[in-house]
Amino acid sequence: MITGHSASIAAVNAKRLRTALVTAAAGLAAVTVAPPAAQAQQNCVVSGSLVVPVPWSQQLLAPDRVWPLSTGAGQRVAVVSTGAADNPQLTGRLAERATFAPPDTGQSSGSPDCLGTGTGVSGIIAALPTTVVGFHGMAPGAQILSAKVVGDQYPSGREPRESVAPQTLANGINWAVDRNATIITVPTVTYEDSPALRGAVQRALSRNIVVVAAVGERAPNEPGGLVPYPAAYDGVIGVGSLAENGLVADDSRAQAVDLVAPGANVVTTYPNSGLGAVAGTEYAAAYVAGTVALVRSYRPQLSNQDIAKRLYATAAPAPEGTGSASYGYGVVNPYQAVSDDVVAGNPVALPPLTPVTVDPEVAARQAAENRSDEWALGLAAGGFALVVLVTAIVVFGPLGRRRGWRNGLAPVPQDRFEDERPEPPVELFSDRPKRS
Repeated sequence: MITGHSASIAAVNAKRLRTALVTAAAGLAAVTVAPPAAQAQQNCVVSGSLVVPVPWSQQLLAPDRVWPLSTGAGQRVAVVSTGAADNPQLTGRLAERATFAPPDTGQSSGSPDCLGTGTGVSGIIAALPTTVVGFHGMAPGAQILSAKVVGDQYPSGREPRESVAPQTLANGINWAVDRNATIITVPTVTYEDSPALRGAVQRALSRNIVVVAAVGERAPNEPGGLVPYPAAYDGVIGVGSLAENGLVADDSRAQAVDLVAPGANVVTTYPNSGLGAVAGTEYAAAYVAGTVALVRSYRPQLSNQDIAKRLYATAAPAPEGTGSASYGYGVVNPYQAVSDDVVAGNPVALPPLTPVTVDPEVAARQAAENRSDEWALGLAAGGFALVVLVTAIVVFGPLGRRRGWRNGLAPVPQDRFEDERPEPPVELFSDRPKRS
């Protein structure tokens, strides 16, 4: 559950973006802007701050390595969440907005995104790079379609908190399908299966749309057996949250997880302006949706199923191995997902093994022939050995008799004793006559 970092947003419900504080580790600076009167009354999230360092999540995933190949251009990514507010880094990225949220109780703030979640998810997907801050989106060439399904606050009386009615989610998904979305991100979770939501998801999948959904967070003392939807539906990529230490976040739910991505203390866009730190599986889902935009832009011929399999096949290994409840296939890997050569389609099953029936008479005749072949081979080997023996006797026998059956090597020379004492000196030319 996310809490605010300043007095002005202390009462914001969980899942609202937090204003960043100065921390020595991250070097984040907080600048809180006083909200307008209407927003102050509703405790809406206000502008963020100037956060210069490159966030750890970007250092891990390095989406800019993919940009020479793909920036997500041509992709329309729907975000079914709390709306989307303007931010300088989202200039030109927010293509369309629609509201499906139930009416707020009391006075409405009128904010396009009071809670800020949708703005943050949109920033992780498509925020433009700047020379001032290190943060940018995964696919800055993509466009955002914002379907607002939560107003100033999450519906009261629903358990767990911060879940919405499945019909509301279905309305947002159906709108995204009608607006030609290529990717639909559902950061908002419901824990109720319903024909309306299931039908909306199936409609999106049948249109070759990739659907990415957060799995949500565990709440203290929540009832057991909760299943997050739409992440649990077949064909939907369910996403869990990864912490900076490389382990799954403590509160990330371990149901319906296909992939994990950074989702704890990540930086993203705030409503109106600035950046700030946020946490939750909804932001992890944004990193996966941004990766899908990169892949789909570079490989437009792939189906939504092929893209999902590509993400699973190229995911970085997780501590618990492939297929664990908490990590799924592993950590999303944007560069490998775009660049690797992965064979599309389903594996082809081998043809069934048909046992061969052999006629008994044929088997007996084959066995007799095998025995005959073995006898013939044995006789041939024996005959060859006999020829070699006879040849050796004929050729080497006379030579051995001449040598007395001695080998042809020269005898080893014997050592002879030599006197090591020096001999008397010899006068040279002593045999010549002397001159008188």
